[in-house]
Amino acid sequence: MVRDILQKLSETQGSPPALEVERLSGLAAAELSEFRAEWPKIPAERRRAILTIAVELAENDVEFDFGAVFKFCLSDPDAAVRATAIEGLWEDEEFRTADRLAELLRKDPAENVRIAAALVLAHFIQLADDGKLYQPTVQRIRTALENAAADRSESVDVRRRSIEALAILGDEVVERLIASAYADSDSRMRASAIYAMGRTCDQRWLETVLKEMESESPEMRFEAARAAGEIQAPRAIVPLIGMLDDDDLEVRLAAIGALGEIGGELARKALQRCATGKDQAMRSAALDALNQNDLDSHPLSISPFLNDSTRTV
Repeated sequence: MVRDILQKLSETQGSPPALEVERLSGLAAAELSEFRAEWPKIPAERRRAILTIAVELAENDVEFDFGAVFKFCLSDPDAAVRATAIEGLWEDEEFRTADRLAELLRKDPAENVRIAAALVLAHFIQLADDGKLYQPTVQRIRTALENAAADRSESVDVRRRSIEALAILGDEVVERLIASAYADSDSRMRASAIYAMGRTCDQRWLETVLKEMESESPEMRFEAARAAGEIQAPRAIVPLIGMLDDDDLEVRLAAIGALGEIGGELARKALQRCATGKDQAMRSAALDALNQNDLDSHPLSISPFLNDSTRTV
């Protein structure tokens, strides 16, 4: 059966049919054994395409379970396949998966695989912070991320994604890593530092975040706006309202999201103005922020701000 599915996926012209990829969900032990035997026979480019569709299907429907397929593909000889398989494990909670990703982060020869591992390990760090992960595994993944973040021979993108993953822990070691990243000459590291400051939800970073809201770099302003929302600092409301006129749309949208996170009457009035404005993207983002803010404040109520299609502008 699995052999037939893979043969169709391999031989069909164009993009692999999603209906056939769906059939790889929830493989039983015997089916998985057959998959392992047949998968390597498929050309690498086709394996990448099949896994990409599997990731998309899993993201759009929680009923699909390609976990066994993704885990097997962590050892695929093709780096792009391994990276895509890691992406597919973004909601996995098994400690063995976390251990494997920590190993890939430090040992895989391909940078894109190490980056993917750091990004998904952020999810496991969240589980660790919530007390939902096996403690020896927590220490192993933390050590892997810390070593990657501090390794000057490692690529900038791997280092910064590792710092971002660790940020939620917010302890002294993480603070030093964030401070070091902010002092780095590479703009990507500095942007990640601001992102990480927000992930800590710690007021100690507020002055730096407020400063970067006035940066010449749109990327820094964007990250600073998001960080202000995560820190939920009322002092940031007025600067964020000022950012609603920023030249960069992404910055304006980040400011809207942050105002929704912080809440309060002043923020709400600013969001209501955006929700009746002419810019469709800002209007939609403001409506979403108002809905979320209303739900957070009154979880049993129905928000009057339903969606953009309900309004006449």
